[in-house]
Amino acid sequence: MKTLVLGMGNPILSDDGVGLIVARAMENSVEGVDVVTTELVGLHVMEMLLGYDKVFLIDAATTGGKPVGFLQKLEEGTGGLHLFTSHGLNFPELLQLGKEMGYKMPEVGAIYGIEIVDEAVFGERLSPELAEKLDSIIEAIREDITAILSECASEDGATPI
Repeated sequence: MKTLVLGMGNPILSDDGVGLIVARAMENSVEGVDVVTTELVGLHVMEMLLGYDKVFLIDAATTGGKPVGFLQKLEEGTGGLHLFTSHGLNFPELLQLGKEMGYKMPEVGAIYGIEIVDEAVFGERLSPELAEKLDSIIEAIREDITAILSECASEDGATPI
């Protein structure tokens, strides 16, 4: 199964770049998984998904009411992820459009939203509150992806990772 971990964000908007940072930290840490980061949304993302069977998305979330650094798995179509902004198609629409165009679109393994302080603060570093939680966020996502892929391999009758 060809798998993609896709980190999204804006590297000059402080905490908004957390998806990029987390994804880059996961490079070469989950066997057989490609890691890609992007600052773009919409049709550009569709092109990145082509050829993959499963995708895991990582992005900043602004759901409100959660502490900074709170890691959550979001259902498609909820939360304040870039995948759901007005600057491009939301993720379910993007997958549907790809299918309607005749492309084989990947199954969503999980969407990880990392609660941030504010998506409109300029800076190239994470806020101190988020930076101190970064290692545990990376490890939690790594463990979850590994578990999901192991379960998928078991269901397919293959040897788990």
